[in-house]
Amino acid sequence: MNDESLLYLNRADVAGLGITTGDIVVTIEHLLRQVAAGKAWNTPKAQILPGDGRLFMSMLAASSEPSLMAVKSLGMNPANPAQGLETIGALITVFDSESGLPRAIMDGDWITGVRTAGLSATAAHHLGRKDARTIAFVGAGLQARCHLDAFAALFPLRRVQVLGRGAANRERLLAKAREMGLEAVACEDGDGVLDGADLVVTSVPHTGIAEPFLDPDRLVPGSFVAMTDLTRPWQRAGLARLDRIVIDDAVQERAMADPTIPPELIAGDLKDLATGAIPGRRDDEERIAFAFRGLALADLALAILCYQRALDAGVGQRLER
Repeated sequence: MNDESLLYLNRADVAGLGITTGDIVVTIEHLLRQVAAGKAWNTPKAQILPGDGRLFMSMLAASSEPSLMAVKSLGMNPANPAQGLETIGALITVFDSESGLPRAIMDGDWITGVRTAGLSATAAHHLGRKDARTIAFVGAGLQARCHLDAFAALFPLRRVQVLGRGAANRERLLAKAREMGLEAVACEDGDGVLDGADLVVTSVPHTGIAEPFLDPDRLVPGSFVAMTDLTRPWQRAGLARLDRIVIDDAVQERAMADPTIPPELIAGDLKDLATGAIPGRRDDEERIAFAFRGLALADLALAILCYQRALDAGVGQRLER
């Protein structure tokens, strides 16, 4: 492409491209296999923590097939909602990975939500029990809503259990579940929300935990847990008694100063699942956790899907450089 203009995709553009959970899982796994073959590259996230609850982060990944690179920049301030602002703001810039030239800029907020759920869905595809019917959410915000959509596409869900501090988010998630035809109940404590849950998603903000309050020993046989919050709400002693814990990326984990879990508890990462280096679920009794901090490769997967579909559909606005 000789056109040096940039394609701009706003939030409505990316959200309206019809990208499904299946599309996301297939693309993430394709990129993971490229990484294993030395044809795609993923850098550990870089972050700044000023110490007052704010977070600034950048993530970078590139692939050969297709030849694209994506850089996501993200800012977060938990005090924003009190001022009528969104908690997180993100933008993604897409480059041609052969020429190095920029090709697109797109809103990253929608992508951040669905790519995190896409990572969980990729792990759950391999590690969840296929007949899972009850899902529990600890934390009821954006990630819970995105995960409900993703997991409903993979499993025959019947019941949703919710534990969340914010009444507005909790009621919104319960209403969404009921609109999907699911039984939905609010729970009072950590033990209650885990009771009978085949699938569990925890997305508790880093500013919302005084001390771990979820007991891994309460997880039922055959359960799968997506821990999107660096395992912060989970009591450490019980994690060692889970049958397996898988993470998103072993290279990134080794580069981080704050380990998600003790290294000796890590059974493998997503690349190992995608390439068959470690098995998926081995039986209906395994209690398995996916503990992760986020992966730039997943942002690249969504950026690829959005960019290619927008080009095909003629969606977006052209910006002169």
